[in-house]
Amino acid sequence: MKFVDYKCQDCNEISELVIRGDDTEIKCEKCGNRNMVKVFAPVGLKSNSSDGGYSAGSSCGGCSGGNCGTCSI
Repeated sequence: MKFVDYKCQDCNEISELVIRGDDTEIKCEKCGNRNMVKVFAPVGLKSNSSDGGYSAGSSCGGCSGGNCGTCSI
């Protein structure tokens, strides 16, 4: 099981869908259309040391109730 973001090509709604296997139906949660494409979210990494170590470049401690709109990168 994995979570994947998809964007509807008809209404531009972005939906996070749970993919349980090859038989998972991928359709827009807003309009019901199946014209969806995967959305790849960029991962913000920045080096914070001279040895090349990386850390997440986000000031967010977590997403409350699945809403990460308050997080800043």
